[in-house]
This record gives sequence, C-alpha cells and structure tokens, in this order.
Amino acid sequence: MKSDNSNTVDRNIKSPRYHQVYSAIRGWIFDATYTPGAKLPAESELCKVFGVSRITSRKAIDLLVQEGLLVRVQGKGTYVSDDLAAAPNIGDMQQLIRKTQRLSKKSRVDNIEFKEVVGDDDTCTDLKLPPKSKLREISYVRYIDNRPIGCRFSYMPLDSAIDITAKDLKSEQMLAILEKKGIKISGVHQLLGACTADPLKASLLQTTVGEPLVRIRLIVLDERARPVERSTAFYLADRYEHHVFLTRNQTRESKVAS
Repeated sequence: MKSDNSNTVDRNIKSPRYHQVYSAIRGWIFDATYTPGAKLPAESELCKVFGVSRITSRKAIDLLVQEGLLVRVQGKGTYVSDDLAAAPNIGDMQQLIRKTQRLSKKSRVDNIEFKEVVGDDDTCTDLKLPPKSKLREISYVRYIDNRPIGCRFSYMPLDSAIDITAKDLKSEQMLAILEKKGIKISGVHQLLGACTADPLKASLLQTTVGEPLVRIRLIVLDERARPVERSTAFYLADRYEHHVFLTRNQTRESKVAS
C-alpha cells in the first residue's frame, strides 16, 4: 500500500473526507493494487495513511461493503470481494448534472403533480426508511417539440421534504434544485434498465400499453451519505440515447502486462 503524502486527505476539497478515502480505496481495488480476495490494511493503518479519524475510515469502508466491493470477516479483517462483476462503475456527477441541464434547456416539463403517498417497499428501502413511510411524490412529464419523451416520479421523506415548486421544476433540473435548496450532494446512484409502459405511463406518454421504455433510477445522497431523494424516470425507447465514451486504463494495463 502506498504511504506517501499523495494519499493524505485534502481538506481544501469540498468532497467529504470519508468520500475521499472511499474513492482512494475503490481506486486501489480497480487498478489491481488490491486484487479479489486480498486483505485490506487494518483500520488503524488506514487512519495513519490518510490522516483521518477511525470514524472517517470506517464510514468509507462501510460504503465499500454496501457496494459489495469489500467483505468483513469477523475476527480476521476486511477483504476485497472475490466477485467484482456486479460492482457499480464510478462516473463524474458533474457530467450527469450537465447532461440533465442540457436536456432541460431543450425541453419543457408539464403535468406537474405533488402528492402525499405511502411508499412502496422498494422506494422505502432505497431511502433507508421503515416500510410504509409517508413520502412526498413529485411527478411530471417532459416534452420536446410538444411531444412527450418521458415522465419522472420523485420521492422524498415527508418529514424532511424540501419546498419544491412547479416554478422550480420548469426552470431547473432536480439535482440543481436540491443543491440550491441547501442539500450538499455527495453522490448519486444511477441505475439504468428497461421496462414496458403500464396504463398510467402509456397515458402520460401518449403511447400504447406495453411500449418499450428506458428506466433510469436515481438515489441522491447528501454529505452524510444519507438518501434524500429517489426518483425513477421513464423514457420512450425510440427517443432516448445514452452516449458513453470509453477509454483504456493505461496504468492498469501496464501492471497487467508486467
């Protein structure tokens, strides 16, 4: 393990200290510094390397365990998971914000509704709330050239729901709104999938039941890594395109070659 000053947490960076530790260890896993099955250094050693408290290092490890990248073995230590295939990729949150901002500029939202609902099991789990918790639901339809391209359903805990108005939604995308309302976002889980239109979504999107849809689920985390908003957007498959440019990791490849 590297022990030079390059690992020390930079207190001038806005990102929380635990997230910097999390990102560094995650980098070690994916650049093969620690391979599947390898034992991670003891928590006390990680604290010295990064110059952080035990609470900070433990929080970083907790996140990696939740992702399935690390496994704790009672009485033995913490190990890199043997199966990293299901681990999420790490991307730049600012890219997501810029992409949604571009979409906002060339489209409009309408059919905005605010409701108080009882959360279903999946939503409550994502928000780390007890089953059947009361939530604030915000939904709307997005249009381009007066044609619906997608609809979005957003949920927040009712007791901590932010005051978001229809005017906010018509002028900004949700991540920007949350930050303007005082939420310090540390990260976002983005999960892409597919489904078909049920009667409600078919009606909102002016299509037929069973039409293919792209499903995008976002779980927004605050600076303490607590879920503050969970949303699912559904886009007509023939009007959605996701462009990613992939590059080779030269550092990792050179290690494998050697």
